[in-house]
Amino acid sequence: MNEEENTNFIRKTESLVKPKDVTTISYLSGSIKKLPNKIQYKFMQSGKKKVPYMGFIVDPYSVFLSFKITNTLAAQEMLPDGYELAETSFYNNDAKIPMAIASVFHARTSGFIGMRAEFYVIARNKETGLLSWIICDYETNTNSYDPKNGFCGYTCDPSIYTITPFGKLMLDIKNPSHNKEFIVLVDLKKGNSRELDESLWIEGNLTVDYGGELKSDLSEPFSLIFDPDMLKDALSIPIQCVSIISNSYLANIIDSSKPVDTLIFPYSQHFIIKQDLKKHGIQSQSELDHQIRSFLSRTGFKTMSGDDIKKPMKAMNLICFLSLISIIVYLLIRLYLL
Repeated sequence: MNEEENTNFIRKTESLVKPKDVTTISYLSGSIKKLPNKIQYKFMQSGKKKVPYMGFIVDPYSVFLSFKITNTLAAQEMLPDGYELAETSFYNNDAKIPMAIASVFHARTSGFIGMRAEFYVIARNKETGLLSWIICDYETNTNSYDPKNGFCGYTCDPSIYTITPFGKLMLDIKNPSHNKEFIVLVDLKKGNSRELDESLWIEGNLTVDYGGELKSDLSEPFSLIFDPDMLKDALSIPIQCVSIISNSYLANIIDSSKPVDTLIFPYSQHFIIKQDLKKHGIQSQSELDHQIRSFLSRTGFKTMSGDDIKKPMKAMNLICFLSLISIIVYLLIRLYLL
């Protein structure tokens, strides 16, 4: 994209994120998560057919730490069917390794707003041959949805993700229910811009799937749509400027205290997810460009709204109310006949 196209893409992506609707969705998802998981899944699938695009905006300063996978057999078992462990690197021309990644960021989306910590294994999709990011675990301080757990979220306390006046990125994330934590300090003052590995950052984001703690038969891969120039380079942080105080995640496959590389994106990143896109619908730069042009040219499509959850919730409440009235009437009739 040129700068004008990028500006239009940003404006349109931002228009998909409406805090008033996110607040409603967050509130009502607490009731929906009480439903059986398969009903939640059908609810989500129905919503995807009506709402073609979801906005996903990552604010500065998202951080990524790479780790070398030392137990490749265990890592392979974490992958969903159809994937194999792959070797990659953060930066162009660096030595490639079997890689796990930890990332923490603040996101504004069509469905939630808040902090997320995600933990990935990088794999190759056997059908397409493309690198893929496999989400194996995550924590969040807001509502969420994944195929295995359905509507969920609010998993961590504390959930500190902030920058201090001394130029330190401070991460303190704990899940007390699972006794897991990720506590890291990153000195941002000595970062240098480096060119990123295209196969990981561009190709890899065309196929995202769930594995590990989140592996599910209901899981389906999805693609991110974005301006490739947004992922051309990032700030490389020297390892000596990264202090891992505690890391309980992916400990069975990595040395969780020894990252290989750390990087920061010092600008906002704008993605969209085309919810009605067919499986493996984007496999090349030209197909990505086509989806960008299609998004920029479309008008009048439905966006995600809190009313989309209110209506079925009201219907379910009405059904429950009528069922209760029917039971009461039945009991009164039986009592009268006695």
